[in-house]
Amino acid sequence: MKKHISLVVAAALALAACDAQKVPITGTRVAVVNYENSVKVDAETKDVSVVLPPSELGRGWPQVGGGAEHFMPHLSLKDTIEPYWAVSIGSGNGEGRFLSSPIVNEEVVYALDTTGRVQAFQASSGEVLWESDISPEGRQDAIIGGGLAYGNGKIFVTSPHAEVLALDAKSGQILWRIFTTSPVRAAPTYADGRLYVLTISNQLDILDAESGVRLWEHAGITEHAGLLGTASPVVSKGVVVVTYSSGEIFALKSENGHQLWTETLSSTRRPDSLSSLSHIRALPVIDQNKVIVIGHNHKMAAYDLRRGERLWERNIGGTRTPAVIGGYIFMINSHNEILCLTRDYGQVVWVRKLDSELENPHKVIWEGPIVAGNKLYLVNTRGVLLALDPANGNTLAERQLNASVSLSPVVAHETLYLLTDGGELMAFH
Repeated sequence: MKKHISLVVAAALALAACDAQKVPITGTRVAVVNYENSVKVDAETKDVSVVLPPSELGRGWPQVGGGAEHFMPHLSLKDTIEPYWAVSIGSGNGEGRFLSSPIVNEEVVYALDTTGRVQAFQASSGEVLWESDISPEGRQDAIIGGGLAYGNGKIFVTSPHAEVLALDAKSGQILWRIFTTSPVRAAPTYADGRLYVLTISNQLDILDAESGVRLWEHAGITEHAGLLGTASPVVSKGVVVVTYSSGEIFALKSENGHQLWTETLSSTRRPDSLSSLSHIRALPVIDQNKVIVIGHNHKMAAYDLRRGERLWERNIGGTRTPAVIGGYIFMINSHNEILCLTRDYGQVVWVRKLDSELENPHKVIWEGPIVAGNKLYLVNTRGVLLALDPANGNTLAERQLNASVSLSPVVAHETLYLLTDGGELMAFH
């Protein structure tokens, strides 16, 4: 399945296709998706020069977003990267679907395929170190979503079979497994001995990472319509921020779930049915005590981590996780544009339209960006790996991968890793 965003909502539209006769449909036709381009550079940023902080060696990418704060520094990477190795991880997109990128800890890359098989690969060669089938007994059907996180010698796995598991990182042996109230499509978040798991029914479970014992839980409003995929919780300085598909945002004490503040990221600006969804699918990011949240419904905002004060907001939406580096936010919006905004004020510094089909701009799906080697790296479902200049968005390099990619790359030890829709794990160094 190459279409990256799926609307999970029951509809009777397909029934009309079963009729032998064509029946004229009366009424006003309204576009489901509006492709209007509304993002402009702010006049206040005309003299801004985007300069990244010095790069540093990334020693791992242990969970989705890189870490519990979903923040990664400017990572070192060679100016020109070349294919290093490639290996199949098993089943790719088809009946099942990848929703989370691989993770890297020390010299090992871990990946979950769409049949519930977890594998560990030697980062320097792609050699398989171990594999573990996490499917429940008697269940071999394809899975949609789920993900991995590393913490304290364990690989934690969330499963659409409504399970959470802990595996030994060196052997793949299953150490514990528990059931959740509903399926889990988002990768777990690990921080300070706790595991944070968000189900598709908007329930947040906090588990003891050693035993799997449930410590506390929290729930948002149940939504019956939304996008495929949910955002993993973000954790920083004893606070967990969870974003629900309802558009609700909660900041809770990690220790006991005590509510610190709550907000709702909603917009009345867009009348069309898809854009009106309040679903928050992009990972929230915490940097310098600021929580950056991007909603699908053309709204993004920054909040103070402790007080919940809304620092700024913009009528810009998207479903891709932004890269927050050196006081700037780099993101892909709902119009297949890549933008640079200031972190402190949300002002647009530059905007660039990414290549797409004129008839349907959303048919070509872009993922990313990540920041490494003084470049912004993006991939798309047409098999393009693109490197852009962070200063202005201009193209610096482009590579054809000959394979569709629907997940953002990750970088560790000066190597870029990406997973194709066909289930091939590729390394560039």
